[in-house]
Amino acid sequence: MASEGRGAWPVPGEAPATADLSRCVHCGLCLTACPTYLVTGLEMESPRGRIQLARLIDERRAELTATVQEHWSRCLQCRACEAACPSGVAYGRIQEHARAQLQAAPPRGRWAMRLRRFVLRQVVARPRALAAALAPARWFAESRLRGAARLLLWGRLAELERQLPANQGRPFRATDLPPGGEEPVQLFLGCVMRELFGEVHRATARVLAACGARVEAAAGQRCCGALHAHDGDLAFARRLAKANIAAFERTAGPIVVNSAGCGAAMKEYPQLLAGEPGWAERARAFAARVRDVTELLAERGWQPGGRFAVRAAYQDACHLAHVQGIREAPRALLRALEGCSLVETERADVCCGAAGLYSLVQPGMSRELRQRKADAFRAAGPEVIVTGNPGCYLQYLGAVREAGLDAEVLHTVEVLDRAMRAGQAGKER
Repeated sequence: MASEGRGAWPVPGEAPATADLSRCVHCGLCLTACPTYLVTGLEMESPRGRIQLARLIDERRAELTATVQEHWSRCLQCRACEAACPSGVAYGRIQEHARAQLQAAPPRGRWAMRLRRFVLRQVVARPRALAAALAPARWFAESRLRGAARLLLWGRLAELERQLPANQGRPFRATDLPPGGEEPVQLFLGCVMRELFGEVHRATARVLAACGARVEAAAGQRCCGALHAHDGDLAFARRLAKANIAAFERTAGPIVVNSAGCGAAMKEYPQLLAGEPGWAERARAFAARVRDVTELLAERGWQPGGRFAVRAAYQDACHLAHVQGIREAPRALLRALEGCSLVETERADVCCGAAGLYSLVQPGMSRELRQRKADAFRAAGPEVIVTGNPGCYLQYLGAVREAGLDAEVLHTVEVLDRAMRAGQAGKER
């Protein structure tokens, strides 16, 4: 997909493809879909503006400067622009290859980039290292000392504390898999999901078992590589993709994902490995098996039953709605719950500002987008805010706590699991 040496790119072999850049006709339909443009109103903070910068570099009419880097770095990679684009511009692919250039020759922030790459490679992608790194945060989230500590925190530390979930319990392990039916279904465990969202995984496994599946967790599976690809570390993302393909090739049945970002990345392994000899066909076979949990349940017509009598607001995770095209399935599952009143908030499909590591590296823009979500929640008055992505989950926790809203944040599958278990308890009485 590279530009074959054209342009002023530090790493020509990983450069954005000239054909991809040329597809943009600057029609402007992406503008109102782009979160950073909605906040700033600046052309260079829009998809077409960032593409124009890449095109100038590709044509050797501009250099990769600190200003260019900053405009690219502020992109959330939510890919709402792709859903709005009539020309089929592969903006996500362009951004990943553009950021690969920044990793190679950053005009600014060299040490921060190196630190981020170290953390992504040596901590996030290594299960034992990540478990050790997140253990203190998980302990603090459930600790009785948290309330007292909250009074002493300020600034970014206070923001991060408000985003810690307090209802996820211990990490998920293969021993948590419930007994089930005959048909095998593979649960993708991921990295942060496995360590910080154990209860979401357990709820997913229970719902799948109730659907008649025998839930399995393939040995040897790794982090999906989405964070690495978004950061421009495409070589390492490919290593993780190959490891996952090899691990799941030894299994049968659909590969079920409950993290929108992971699911989108895994469905795009064929694109990531297109130039890797011997891997293209294996990647296509793998991607054909990947299903978001709500997608699989909707395909099978499964209904959880039970009652969930709350006023709920579903928020589209960007990589579920814009990349995977899954919008109606989660809403249909929620509407089917007895007593559930589903309310739509303003711009429910606009990025919340989580975007993987974005809230850490671009806290100002992330804070602005989080505040806009809080304003929408205040206007709609939901009792429960529902999402299908872990980063969004954390961002919404921060939004409701900062705004003092009386609302609970839940993953879609947690809602289904609660309703299902309530129905089962009602039958037993």
